[in-house]
Amino acid sequence: MIKRLIPLILILCPIGIYGQFGLQVKYFFGQSETLDSVNLSQDGFQASIEYSFRLKQKRIEFHPGLGYRTAFQLETYDGYFSALDLDLNIAIYPFDFAGDCDCPTWSKEGTLIKKGFFLEVSPGISYQTIHRDKFISLADPLPEPIKSSDFVLKIGAAVGLDIGISEQFTLTPMFSVTMLSDNEWSGLHRSGSTGNLDDYTYLGAGLRFAYKPDPKRRRRF
Repeated sequence: MIKRLIPLILILCPIGIYGQFGLQVKYFFGQSETLDSVNLSQDGFQASIEYSFRLKQKRIEFHPGLGYRTAFQLETYDGYFSALDLDLNIAIYPFDFAGDCDCPTWSKEGTLIKKGFFLEVSPGISYQTIHRDKFISLADPLPEPIKSSDFVLKIGAAVGLDIGISEQFTLTPMFSVTMLSDNEWSGLHRSGSTGNLDDYTYLGAGLRFAYKPDPKRRRRF
């Protein structure tokens, strides 16, 4: 499935007249009771590279991105999840929806909140891997490593505020919540048995760094 989505991203990317490049980094806080019960680490970080473009007449922006996400590997836990994420982030600017902004927003007159505040929805897919140790018995305390992977679907929502640093650079603080689809995971339990993870949700706090190439410089080539 992920191989089918990548060509779509490549087709959309050439809409470069309204495009910009970005890096999003976030710290996330896991909220799963299931992962607590099996002693798997939930808090970690995510980093994504993005290519962004927007509609010409409406303040709707698209930020497809490819990222890496991992929970922290701490000695107090028996394991953790890591993942490759493919997300299509769609941002709507409710206070300036009909604006004629030609991106980026900081180049236009208006208040910071009106031009920069947005709501974002983020459907996506993730190739996720569980890493953990299986303990056979008390008589044999040496752990046996377990690693299993699968695809899961994602849906997220966020709020953010674009803050212009210059004509080419934007800094955007963001707060988000993301839910993952139910899935059976081999080795989820401490004994190594399969278990269902149906409450994987995490909160995120992070920054998006965006760069828009200078159109005057591009016209030279």
